[in-house]
Amino acid sequence: MIWHPLVWAFWVASATGGLLYATGAVQAVDVMLNWTPAHADIDQLRRERHAETAVLLGRWALGCLTAAAFLGLVGIAGVWHRLVPGAMCGTGVLQAMGTDGSRAMIFWGLTLLILFGWRVLDGMDSHHPQGVLTQPIARVMLSAAPFFGLAVFFSWQALMRVENVPPVSCCAAVYDQVLTGASESTVIKTLVPICLGFNLVGSAALMALAVSAIRSPGRTSGVIMTIIAILWGIAALVAVKQVWSAYYYQVLSHPCPWCLFLPDYHGVGFIIFGCMAAVLMESITLWIAEHTRCRYPVLTDPAGKRIRRSAWRIAITVMVFTLLTAGPAIAWRLRTGVWLNGSP
Repeated sequence: MIWHPLVWAFWVASATGGLLYATGAVQAVDVMLNWTPAHADIDQLRRERHAETAVLLGRWALGCLTAAAFLGLVGIAGVWHRLVPGAMCGTGVLQAMGTDGSRAMIFWGLTLLILFGWRVLDGMDSHHPQGVLTQPIARVMLSAAPFFGLAVFFSWQALMRVENVPPVSCCAAVYDQVLTGASESTVIKTLVPICLGFNLVGSAALMALAVSAIRSPGRTSGVIMTIIAILWGIAALVAVKQVWSAYYYQVLSHPCPWCLFLPDYHGVGFIIFGCMAAVLMESITLWIAEHTRCRYPVLTDPAGKRIRRSAWRIAITVMVFTLLTAGPAIAWRLRTGVWLNGSP
């Protein structure tokens, strides 16, 4: 394992968050199995104390684990490539980590997504004195445990692989894929315009739905918003990799999203992909709030406020994403009179 200071910071944040989460999860087990709000005996009072402790520890754990995930992303995207022979960006670091690196990122994302949903439920439930969501909150909190365990396991495996790794090809592998991908050129030429079009249309649809949710929270479909956000995220990922990134690199045939995180491009990848993650998380939040609003009428007001807040965040992040992706392309077109691929 590489003993870089950022690796130490990553493991300290992970261990701290894991300890807080494990302690809170122990309290949540009792709440999930034995919660009886109709009783007021000593055991129920103890479970109420456990519920409050679990929520408090869970909030701190979420903060620590979010910091750990961000430190890991910073390491992969902009720091650890200096320690890997032949690496120039995150592509080379992930090559050195093997499949464990990608798996770690996936499970870290799922862990944070579940805990973020848990925090949304906790925020709405805190507005009602009876705590009607106490038991569901405990179940959601505990459901993150296997994903967090796998995230830590694959992170350890990935970082162990980095030490004494043979030289990697990094972005040379990207060029090799472009040069040897003649058989796939027809599929790519068909897929990219479709994804680019849905990226633009999906942005407009998300903006329209967000405005509708702000004006009338009760009429917004969280399920539709979430489905569109997921499809938009997939299309946006392809569009950023194949189209929008070229206007930052100012060269074609370099579909490497990790280079956008480098200081040479002002770390714009953190904002672009952060916007994509924020749209997905807030759309899921909107669906959770809508479901809570329908199932628990006593939480109508806090759920409605959460829907509006999520809608505002979706609208803002979609605008920022569009500005940072389509903006450079439009600027290039206005300056040169053609798009980067030569089309007028």
